[in-house]
Order: sequence, then C-alpha cells, then structure tokens
Amino acid sequence: MSTASRTPYLVGKAFRSFLFASVLTAAASQIGALIDGLMLSHFINEEAMSAVNISSPVIQTLFALCILIGTGGSVLAGMAIGNHRKSEASGIFSVVTVTAVGLGIVLGAAGMIFISPLLRLLCPDASLQDYTSQYLMVMLPGAAIYMLMVVTQMFVTLDGEPRRVTAAVTTCMVVNIVLDYIFIVWCGWAMTGAAVATVISYAAAIAVLMPHFLHKDALRFRLPRTVRQLGQIASMGLPFGIATVLIAVQLLGNNLVAINYIGAAGIVTLSICMYLLRFSMIILTGTLESFQPVAAILKGSGDNRGVVLVLGRAYKFLTVSLSVLALILIIFPGWIATLFGIADAPSLAMLHIALPAYAVNILLQCAVYLLIPVYQIYSHKNMALIISVGQPLLPMVCYWALSAAVAAGHSWVNPWWGFAIGQLIVVAILVPFALTRKGHHVPFILIPSDNPDELYDISITPSIDRMADALLDADGWMKRQHLPEELRLRIGLACEESVKNIIHHALGSKLRHSAIDMRIALSADKVTVIIIDEGTPFNPTEQDPGTGLGLMLVRKTCDSQKYEYLFHQNILTIEWHR
Repeated sequence: MSTASRTPYLVGKAFRSFLFASVLTAAASQIGALIDGLMLSHFINEEAMSAVNISSPVIQTLFALCILIGTGGSVLAGMAIGNHRKSEASGIFSVVTVTAVGLGIVLGAAGMIFISPLLRLLCPDASLQDYTSQYLMVMLPGAAIYMLMVVTQMFVTLDGEPRRVTAAVTTCMVVNIVLDYIFIVWCGWAMTGAAVATVISYAAAIAVLMPHFLHKDALRFRLPRTVRQLGQIASMGLPFGIATVLIAVQLLGNNLVAINYIGAAGIVTLSICMYLLRFSMIILTGTLESFQPVAAILKGSGDNRGVVLVLGRAYKFLTVSLSVLALILIIFPGWIATLFGIADAPSLAMLHIALPAYAVNILLQCAVYLLIPVYQIYSHKNMALIISVGQPLLPMVCYWALSAAVAAGHSWVNPWWGFAIGQLIVVAILVPFALTRKGHHVPFILIPSDNPDELYDISITPSIDRMADALLDADGWMKRQHLPEELRLRIGLACEESVKNIIHHALGSKLRHSAIDMRIALSADKVTVIIIDEGTPFNPTEQDPGTGLGLMLVRKTCDSQKYEYLFHQNILTIEWHR
C-alpha cells in the first residue's frame, strides 16, 4: 500500500493568504461601532457609548443581509471558479452587488420613515433615545454604502486580491479615527459626528476596492437581466443570514433584559461585553471569510481532504487568538474598564464577575460557529440551522433566566454565565444529530472521507530525486487500480514534465522551503491530475510549445489541460479519458 499523503503546507498558505485581509475586512464591519463607542465614552459620556450599542441591532440586521447574499454568493462563485466557470462567478457577483445596493436604499429609507417606533423598540429609556436617534439618522441613509462595501470586500478577496482589501480596510479605519476626532472633539457634533465619520470611512474603502474590477482577469460586473440566481444565493447563505439576524435579536433582547432586570450597571457592563464580542467576531469572521473561499473552491474541485486540512488550519488560528483574548478578559478586567473609561464602583464590580464568564462564551461560540460553512457546503443543512438558530437564542434565554433570578432576590446567581450555558446546550443538541449521520466522514465535522481506491494524494518536496520517488509510488498505485500500462505511461510522463517545469521555472528562490501537491483522481470515464505549487505565475497552456520539449510532450499525451492562478498558487488540471 502507498504511504503517500498530502501535507497541509499549500492549503495552509492559501488560507493565510486571505487571513490578514479577511480579519481586516471583518474589522471594517465592526470597527466603526468600536471606534465610535470608545471615542464617545471618553469625550462625551457612558450614555453616548451605550447608544451606539443600542443602535447595533439595526447595523447588525444590515450586516445579516450582507452575509445572507454575500456569503451565499461567494460560496457559489467559489465553487464555480473551482469548476472553471469564471463567467458564472461574474454573474453571481453582479446579482449580489445590485441586490445589496437596492436593499440598502430601501431599508435605509424605511428606517428613517419609521424612526420613532424603531427607537421605542430599541430602547424605552428617553434619555438614550435622543442619542440613538442622532446616530441612526446618519447611519440609515448610509446603509447602501455600508452594504456595498461589505459584499465588495468578499468578492475582491475571493477574486484573489486580499492585499487590496487590506489597503481598503486600513483606509477605512484610519479615516474613521481621524474624522471621529475632528467631528466629535473639534466640531462638537457628538453622535452625529461619529456617524458621519463612519459613513465617510465606508465610502473611502469602496474607492480603494473598485479599481480591482478593471483588471483583465477580474470578476466582471454586468447589469443583471434577471435575478433568478438570487434564490440559490439566498439558500446557500441562509444559515449565515439567520445567525446574523438572530444576533441582532439577541442584542435587542439582551439590552432590554439589562434595562429591566439588572439596572444601570448592567447596561454599561452589557455594552462593554457586546463591544468585546465585536473583537471576537472580527477574529471569527476573518477566519470564516478566509476559510470559506478556499473551502468552496476545494469542494468545487472535489478535494475533500483539502477542506479537512484547511479547516484544521482555521481552527488552529482561531484557538490560539481567541484563547489570548479570553485570558486578557479573565486576568485584566480592570484594564478593560479603564479602556472604556469606566470608573463607578457598581459597574467595576459587575465587570469583574461578568468578563470571566463572557470569555468562556466567546470560546464556545466561535468553536461551533466555524462549522456552519462546512455543514452548508456538504448539505448538512439541519446541522447548520441548529447552530444558526441556537447560538443567538439559547444564550439569550439562559441569560434572561439568570437575570430574572437576580431580580427576584437570588443575589448569588451570576447571570453572565447564561451565555456560556446556552452555548453548551447548542453543542449538546448537535452531538446526537452528528452521531446519526451514516457513511465515511470525519466524525462530527462530517466532511466525506476520500476513497483511497479513487484518489492518490501527495505532497512532493521539490527536488528531482523526491519527484522520482513520488512518481514511482504513484505508478504503483495506478497499477493496483488496474489502469492500462499505456495510460499509466502517459500520466506518468505528463506528471514528470509538469513537475520539472514547476521546479525549473516557477519556484525559484522558494525551492528549498516549498512543496508541490499532486492529486490523481479516478472516475468512471476519466483520470484527472491536479498539480499545485506556490511559484510565480506560470501557465504552460499559453507557452509556445517550441520553447520546450516537455510542454509539447504534456500536450501530446493528455486529452485536456486547464490552468488557473488562485490563492497566489499555480493550479494545473490535466485529464485523460479512460
């Protein structure tokens, strides 16, 4: 039996190529409120900071719609790209963009028309309503700008230019900070100034993103003649959308519980917890948006093991980064209070009991939430729905129950543990569903295991000697699968010449620290070889055959060749009919 196996090196590189930009993308969706809250807390008062948190269900609802259509669209577009259908991906991008702008205009206008009942729903406290109204009367007209920014970031990342997203988000944050200081401190515009600064920062990010689509090989925007794809897009993004909408419901419910059961200190503490949740959501959403396009494209190409490997890399990053955040919350609650300008004794006392409990909630929430895209792309939609509905609602219910106990005189109860308890209940519900799934798959994760009789999957150290050993091993595997000798020779020759070209022309200085992934997949009617490397762009299908005997031999021995440059990696697909 072959001992060949693929390492996570290249899929890990693909994941990391998105990670920084994706974290910053997620930050752009959360950072406006974070910066606004910190500025208002220090330069206005705690009520102004709380008003931004009270407004967050509205912003979260807009974000939910972005997630619904943007995430669903980018997953479908990624699978189309993985299956060599770039034109279809462009059509999906166009539908998502038009829908996002249209929804932003409609919802922004509706929010302004019905601002009075909206304020009563968000907050019964009249003093907070005034602050909240000032903030929303600017943010609502900017809804279309916000939604366009979020979905554009998703597709620029998917289209292989995460550095532009990094530049756009950096611009967004810098503009927001500078304008917040100018409008709040210098101009004295308070809530209005914070909101204006945020909307302008979103527009600045869009200005940086849009030139990407002028590139020759980029996704193309064309005014859609139909939105028939919208149903499929919404269906794919539904679990993410539901989860995000219910987070808005959770935010609203949590605010009302704090106002009615815990009091002023509870409102301040909850506001800080929600701001801290934004930090964790930046990390989680950034991880999700890095994992998702890579996983979608790998799934589109039939690479289940690749999905498992990239999921492992995502969990490694998530575990380390969120553990650091959790430890900070547990060990340094006083420092957190200082950061938010909290000095009164009741709020300080409550923060010290709230933050350790909330740290556990953050770890549990993020660990489970990352499974949503896995369950969605592998059609375990009930599992995805359990997480989408359960994660926002069950922690809220548990928090409400424990808060009611405190209000009833049970002072020994810590209501902040309700969030973590709710997360544990979600896991407890998921386990029996996972155990009932039949078939060969990774336990609980439920990604199908590849059949070793249908797939040969290996990472090759880029040297001639290691290549020779790998190709000899591959030939032994093909012989055990009863492939005809003539076909094995053609496949072996094509693989050898392709890998040699990569070593000699593509890898260059990366030769000593790299790897080449090679997959040989068997189906009823064809054999497919996929060779991936991280070298400089090198398209053998566009090279002059006269420049090298190897390129000519590959073309002569195969039935088709396809080349793509994705994730800063060369991907060569070669096929033979059986």
